[in-house]
Amino acid sequence: MSYDSTTMRLMGGVPGQQLFLYRTPDAIGAVDDAGYFDAAVDEYNLSSGDMILAVTSFGGATALDALVIDVAEGQASSTLLA
Repeated sequence: MSYDSTTMRLMGGVPGQQLFLYRTPDAIGAVDDAGYFDAAVDEYNLSSGDMILAVTSFGGATALDALVIDVAEGQASSTLLA
């Protein structure tokens, strides 16, 4: 699958310090790929330093992962926090 803006919610903050909750049936291996959140750069003003709490594979084996976002030239990449 791919990024779905209907399952992304801004929890609070200001650009560079925003916190989002995102739910997806995708595995974290797809969600943390560069480019996955590109559309959110415009839709949610996603910027470097923002964090996303990703609930992945809901409906199956559920996991919660934290991602830190980096945006360069309108493209988003993420770092999975261990």
